[in-house]
Amino acid sequence: MSDPYYCKLYIDTDEDEGDLELALADAAASAFADVRVEYPVYPNDDFDPSSRARMPYDFIQCSRYYVELGTLERAAELPDFQSGVAVFVRSLRDNGRIVTAACDFEELIADATGWNWSESTPEPPGRRVES
Repeated sequence: MSDPYYCKLYIDTDEDEGDLELALADAAASAFADVRVEYPVYPNDDFDPSSRARMPYDFIQCSRYYVELGTLERAAELPDFQSGVAVFVRSLRDNGRIVTAACDFEELIADATGWNWSESTPEPPGRRVES
């Protein structure tokens, strides 16, 4: 069953987990003023550094981490959570990370941030393929 109060974020970055956790805390503070959220970070077992040299972009294989973002309580207004996720993603991307949202409202993320992975637009804006 899908959950409109949940979004899995794949994060393509070379930073260490501690630095990413600090960035997530900063982004959450500004994105979720009225919504209590949790965002644990996990190493992505499917991460394959060599995939970064291939096209098209495979957000699962290229992402070192994933984050399970969700509300701590269902009292939050759904539009507040979903628009907050878009702000959260944009903030993380502004610092050079490639962030892909996997959730029930991916179109909202794409519209609000300018991109989210899809079969028709797999390449993130500004991506440089490593050799």
